[in-house]
Amino acid sequence: MMNYLKTLCLSLLILLSISSCKKTELETINGNQAPPDTSIESVLYEDFVNKTYILVLGREPSALEFQNGVDSLKAHLLDEASRYSFLNTVFSLSDYKWRQVEKWRIELLSVVDSNDVATQIAIFDFILADSTFQAFWPQLIYENQRLDSLYTASYDYVTGAISIRKMQERMINNFFYDQINMGPDNFVIATFPHFLDRNPTAMEQSSSVSMINGNNAVLFLTAGASKDDFLSIFFSSDDYFEGAVRRVYNDYLLREPVSLEMSTASLKYKNTLNFESLQKDVLATDEFIGIN
Repeated sequence: MMNYLKTLCLSLLILLSISSCKKTELETINGNQAPPDTSIESVLYEDFVNKTYILVLGREPSALEFQNGVDSLKAHLLDEASRYSFLNTVFSLSDYKWRQVEKWRIELLSVVDSNDVATQIAIFDFILADSTFQAFWPQLIYENQRLDSLYTASYDYVTGAISIRKMQERMINNFFYDQINMGPDNFVIATFPHFLDRNPTAMEQSSSVSMINGNNAVLFLTAGASKDDFLSIFFSSDDYFEGAVRRVYNDYLLREPVSLEMSTASLKYKNTLNFESLQKDVLATDEFIGIN
């Protein structure tokens, strides 16, 4: 009898143990949503800071610049305001404008630098002091006036006295650019690709050359009769502003802007004449940052 009771108790203990180990089912609540994941990979912040400094300033950020940039962006989870705040900091550095000066100087004038400009001005001044060359004085005075404008273009742009558009104009309206691209035909053929990212049409080429030669002509639906007229019309045209947008998109996103991007950005640039704002708008996009 005692053995029977022991066996019964043991059986009950086993049953109770099995019952207590029964698997608990997870209950799903319909409509329940997990809180949003506000985490962003650190590499995203870091890449944004590094890419911006390299593309805008042509250099990597210092250790302090890097940390400050990452910290400010992280503190606000890369919201729009923090993106523009960071970009404003980068663009406010003097490196930015000098970087623009160097990029355009190399593209438009090749190896010509301020020393070359100063030397050429001195040469013309020497000739202007010699009455033997009096017949050439009017042309030399004209050339020196343009060289003076070229010589001060960099400083005037960096200090904010002129816009990047006016700096570009001075860099092609001078003795050296004319020597590199000799004659009105070559001048026009060079100018269009530099700023519009395309060659002139046959009609644009003919009208531009005629205008530069002092004849009445129409370019971009605007009449002119001199080289100064050509430059004024060219740098005020819709084509010029669209060319600037195309350059920024290709530089920063490695692609052409789509139709809506082109119309919106070029109109904004034309109305504000703020090239930096155009650049910032592209740099602040999810696409540039790498957010899918």
